[in-house]
Amino acid sequence: MGINRRNFLKGSTAFAVSASVVGCSNDDNDPIKLAEKPIVEPTTITPPVKEKVDKTVFHTTCPRNCGDRCSLMVTVENDVATSITGLDTHPITAGTPCVKGHAYLQSVYSPDRIKTPMKRVGPKGPGAKFEPITWDEANKAIAAGLKEAIAKSKNGGNGVLQYSYSGYNGVGAGIGANRFFNKIGSRLLERNICASAGYAGMSSVLGTFDGPSPEDYANTKCFVSWGTNEQATNIHQLKIINKARDNGAKILVVNPARTPLASQADVWLRPRPGTDATLVIGIAKCIIEQGLEDKDFIKQNTQDYDAYLARLAEFTHEQIEKATDVKKTDYQEFAQLYANAECSIMRIGYGMQRNLNGGRMVRAIPTLAAITGNIGKKGAGVVYLNTQAGGLMDWGYIGAGNLTPKDAVRDTVSMNELGKNLLPIDYVHPDGKTKGPLSKGKPSEPINAVIIYQSNPMVIAPNTELVRKGLERDDIFLVGIDLFQTDTMDYVDYLLPTSSFIEQENIADSYHGYFCNHSSKAIEYLHDSKPDIEIFQGLGRAMGFSDPEFSESINDIMKKAWKGNISYDELVKKHYDQPKVEYPFLSSLKFNTPSGKIEFKDVSNKHFDSTLFNPVIDTGTPETDDVDHKGMTDAEKGRAFRLLSPAHPKKNNSQWANVKYIEGTYPSHSVYINPADSSKLGVQDGDKVEMTATRYNNEKVSIQYDVIISEMSAPGSVFVWKNAWRKLNENGSSTAVNMLTNNELSDMNSNSTFMSTRVDIKAL
Repeated sequence: MGINRRNFLKGSTAFAVSASVVGCSNDDNDPIKLAEKPIVEPTTITPPVKEKVDKTVFHTTCPRNCGDRCSLMVTVENDVATSITGLDTHPITAGTPCVKGHAYLQSVYSPDRIKTPMKRVGPKGPGAKFEPITWDEANKAIAAGLKEAIAKSKNGGNGVLQYSYSGYNGVGAGIGANRFFNKIGSRLLERNICASAGYAGMSSVLGTFDGPSPEDYANTKCFVSWGTNEQATNIHQLKIINKARDNGAKILVVNPARTPLASQADVWLRPRPGTDATLVIGIAKCIIEQGLEDKDFIKQNTQDYDAYLARLAEFTHEQIEKATDVKKTDYQEFAQLYANAECSIMRIGYGMQRNLNGGRMVRAIPTLAAITGNIGKKGAGVVYLNTQAGGLMDWGYIGAGNLTPKDAVRDTVSMNELGKNLLPIDYVHPDGKTKGPLSKGKPSEPINAVIIYQSNPMVIAPNTELVRKGLERDDIFLVGIDLFQTDTMDYVDYLLPTSSFIEQENIADSYHGYFCNHSSKAIEYLHDSKPDIEIFQGLGRAMGFSDPEFSESINDIMKKAWKGNISYDELVKKHYDQPKVEYPFLSSLKFNTPSGKIEFKDVSNKHFDSTLFNPVIDTGTPETDDVDHKGMTDAEKGRAFRLLSPAHPKKNNSQWANVKYIEGTYPSHSVYINPADSSKLGVQDGDKVEMTATRYNNEKVSIQYDVIISEMSAPGSVFVWKNAWRKLNENGSSTAVNMLTNNELSDMNSNSTFMSTRVDIKAL
């Protein structure tokens, strides 16, 4: 299916118009059907009454998992933060945080924050009870538990797992933890739940997954949003896209969901999920058939173009239309606008590569830039994830790898297989012979202890029923560090209160814009909380570690870690620094590939197995491939609907789900069904349905959700907003979407495969 701008209004639905391209909508006018629970107005924070009000404004940086990394200004009156706004002079933030940023004080001053260290005094799981203890008591008890776990492990610290991700990013997020886990020689965690398949797919063609700055969008004459929902992720790029449109740029969108930008695009292509690589072949064929390719660029800067042409020749347009559900006339119009533009820039999202074939789909997309010469010039290129700003910090010093014992045996596990890694030793796997924990298909040493921080795996990890089985083990020692008692924290033995981002100093690098921001401490630690750095330093001292790394001050650590273009003192005053990156990006046309050129064919086996997948463009999908080729099982393929779980603009993964300004203002436990499918199922708005998936070991899992009928979801697909808390399910069923999602690994770089999930739906 393809929709051009002339007819997009036909069948337009709520989501389609919920955010305008004109700027950073905070969703106030979002007409998506709201849950029945009323909006709770934010609490008014009243500073203590004084004859004189001491008022100070501090610069801070949002450390959440968003590439915008907003520069925020926190106003503090009599030691109480009273407002948060954006830094006017920051090119990306430009004075306006997103709706979540506006709700920050609701989180900081929430009455639900964990206020003191606590010890569990009853059963694990929902409704778990805890009692307060002191920090000294907590550190001694946790040190004793870790020492016991290490002692009973075959390889000492390898029996202890660190589990964290992006609850808090930047230098402050990892210093204390990395040093602590290196010191004990713990098991290593592959933090590849987000974008790693795309890293490999992009790098296999261009030699990098970095791209142009979003500030360069304003210079393009054609902007392509491929698999991205700008309203929910990096919302500030919308205003830059709008600048491009004001300057005459065309807006093209490829997405199976009807995102706001899709409904405002000049052309919107809506491929069947998982068929993006085949769609690329169709677009490329149109470009070449009409002579729109850049022959000189191809000749000078690419490798194996003949193999690329041969691969395109294997497909007819009829085959492409049938596979993708997109008409040739639509992807031909897309091809013409993209190739005829003076310069075209493309942004690839992360959701689409969370598939069993995710790396292969991403790998195909930048070949369109290669055949049209849209690389290395102003307003052109491919944007995936920008890590350039991270080079302004000394990560080796931050992690202190020198603390690792020389004889340490440290296995590595994928966070996407947490459930398999934590399984009890008597768990029997599908072959009927293998028992116990697995890592990438092989038996692994049991994990005897886990410290969970900056994450909520009972909500964000795939196949959470397997995760639950592991966390419920009687023989595993669990420690949690968080602001709130999340679904995961209900399972830990000891619960430690961390401080919010405005209570501690930090340096955070963006992964979208080219910015590295300083974040000041605006208020004192609330309650009996501590920053993660101090928490892990205290645990280290309780373990008997006397290394100087466990006594450095936060300020000293930040100064030593900083390697920017300006001094640390200047960074604090200016608030941000930028790396020196060639502009236009890749203008040197030197590529970090084996040939030094753009590679249409990859047989290096560095990024994927070229004996399993076509080394040019592989068009296999989870529904068409067999299991060995990263396809679904037969039981999964037999289910009726592809389940997608995208991000919602009012949440960041599972964060903000419990914030009163946010909670209840969007349908967090509902399933969106296309009208064509709802009529076949015999369901209407508000009906309850049961969704069933087949998970690891052919186990069936079902959850009940309310129905929303909407064109936002394509026929044959349904979706649920990702990572809602189980305990906040208004139906009281303590269920969430990741109970259904796939926890197999992707074709490249062990990425998550949430989107390769199929479900049956039954009306109740």
